[in-house]
Amino acid sequence: MPMSHAEILVLTECASGSWNMQWRLKCPACGTDEVGDHEAVTVHPDRDDYDSPLGTRGGYVRVDLTCSDGHGFAFIMGNHKGAEFVGIVPRV
Repeated sequence: MPMSHAEILVLTECASGSWNMQWRLKCPACGTDEVGDHEAVTVHPDRDDYDSPLGTRGGYVRVDLTCSDGHGFAFIMGNHKGAEFVGIVPRV
């Protein structure tokens, strides 16, 4: 069964205090929070084509990641004319 967005991108409290929060990214395939260093960061320019892996228009940043169990996925951050999008997509 696929994980929900709330299970993949989790807001947690930092050790330094309750006002400091951070996002923890979990592997969408297995749920581990042991996500290794990024493999690649790709910046795509702002175009009006629907070429984003999220199906959105405009520029986006793609970060390719792999969890400790070897599952590959990409964290995508996009923006088009002031609308922000965040998504997780599997890598094949």
